[in-house]
Amino acid sequence: MARPLVAFEDSALIKMALAGQTECFTVLTNRHLPAVRRRIGSIVSNTTDADDLLQEVLLKVWLHLSTFRSESSFRTWMTRVAINEALQSYRRERCRPLCQTAGDLAAIASHGETPYQSLARTEVTRVIRSAVAGLPAKYRQILILRDLEELSVRETAQCLQSSIPSVKTGSSMRDLCS
Repeated sequence: MARPLVAFEDSALIKMALAGQTECFTVLTNRHLPAVRRRIGSIVSNTTDADDLLQEVLLKVWLHLSTFRSESSFRTWMTRVAINEALQSYRRERCRPLCQTAGDLAAIASHGETPYQSLARTEVTRVIRSAVAGLPAKYRQILILRDLEELSVRETAQCLQSSIPSVKTGSSMRDLCS
């Protein structure tokens, strides 16, 4: 009678998973998932983000299982992958602009607006958005922050982590295009 997969050691499950028995990978990761989930939860407070990170961790562990060198336990290695993914996620979030534009409010008709006025406003909005999207990223960001978000030059520089002269240069380029 064959032994159930849960009875195998981690090293045997890894060898079998690398040999193509994918169900061994499932048994292996399920064994350590609660500990890894707790570690991710201690770093990331949002449960949806934690679940997304856990999926990324499982994918990375699967893709890099052949690089596992058994210098530490599989749980330690998997936890390290999870910590690295959480840190990468944090870095990506930190690099995103702090100031973001609101959703598409242009599609909502004004109370006193005729259908023709609503259509004209929507078309103007589409043309402006298309023109803004065609700008180089640095000018687009300055335009959005200064004109739409109505931030000062100093606030825009802080938001973009740039210098005030750079923001002023971007603003003057915007004025030339008007």
